[in-house]
Formats: sequence, C-alpha cells, structure tokens
Amino acid sequence: MAKDELVPYVNTWLWPSFTLVGASSLFFGVYIGKITNSHEWKEIFLDYCHHKRTSHSPNPLDKAARSVMRLLRIAPK
Repeated sequence: MAKDELVPYVNTWLWPSFTLVGASSLFFGVYIGKITNSHEWKEIFLDYCHHKRTSHSPNPLDKAARSVMRLLRIAPK
C-alpha cells in the first residue's frame, strides 16, 4: 500500500533553469549589442531615469533649474 502512494519523480528544475539561462542570455545579448543596438536602449533608459528623477524630485536645485529652463523656453530669442 505504501508503494502505491508514492509520487513518481518529476523533474522540476530542468525547464525553469533553461528559461532562466535563455532569458539571461537574451538580456546579455541585448546589453552587449549583439541582438539589437544596445546603445539606443541605454540612452532611452537613461532619459527615462533622468525624467523621473527631475520631475518627481523634491530637490530645490532641480526645481530652480526647471523654472529657469521653462523661462528660457518662453523667452523671445
């Protein structure tokens, strides 16, 4: 009776590990520029981080810089 209740061995590590290795290889390939132009992705990411930092930052220097840039944008050239 104890032999019938045993669950057969199921290999649960193989496909998750292949998925992890494949995703890591894909990201690394993008990073080093073998799959796509990684420099564009880096620039987009840096622009996004800079936008988030400057638009949501409570830093008074950033607020002053944004005000000056806004003033320069509407000032006649």
